[in-house]
Amino acid sequence: MNDLNSYAAQRFEAKSEDCALWGAFADTVRQSQSWSSAWFAAARRFFLTGGAKRFDLKSDDVDRIVDYATALEAALVPETDYNTQRISRRAAALIVPDDPAQAEVITRFIKRFYGIRSRIVHGSGLGDKERQWLSDNYVEIERRVREILVAAVQKLLPGEQDRKVALAGLYDLTDAERGNSALEKFKKIETAEVRTAIAAKIAELARE
Repeated sequence: MNDLNSYAAQRFEAKSEDCALWGAFADTVRQSQSWSSAWFAAARRFFLTGGAKRFDLKSDDVDRIVDYATALEAALVPETDYNTQRISRRAAALIVPDDPAQAEVITRFIKRFYGIRSRIVHGSGLGDKERQWLSDNYVEIERRVREILVAAVQKLLPGEQDRKVALAGLYDLTDAERGNSALEKFKKIETAEVRTAIAAKIAELARE
């Protein structure tokens, strides 16, 4: 757009006829019910901050991915657990609510994106597969994140409790999923005494 960002991998040209379209879109978003909400302010801040950061796969300079994922978390996951399932399923339900096949495509895409985010923030580094996937999909990542945030600000309510209820309605874990997760965690306990003690506590809870 100008000499200041001439280093960018993606170059943009804004035509005069595009300005009116952008203005109409921006006005619509700013008039959304949750534009001034605290949760969307956080999501908007992380998205804009991420978009302003350098993105260079050769040097693993990919903090933009972390900020984009954080923007989605701010909008879609007020809870503190099962983030991957919640963020991917809720994102799909927001943007393709009436297309189960496409919803699965979006779910898998967001899971892959969020998995890469987790590798970055936990210090695992990016492998060749992750770099190639980001190289092939970085335009799609930004497009989807924008799409999800626009849907969120337009469809979700500004109040925290109302938003939680709406998000749970889009997707929340079933008791079966929670049970399977608890079982997998239980299997990782190696100390026999601890396993026995925890099993006894679970049995006691089951009898209540």
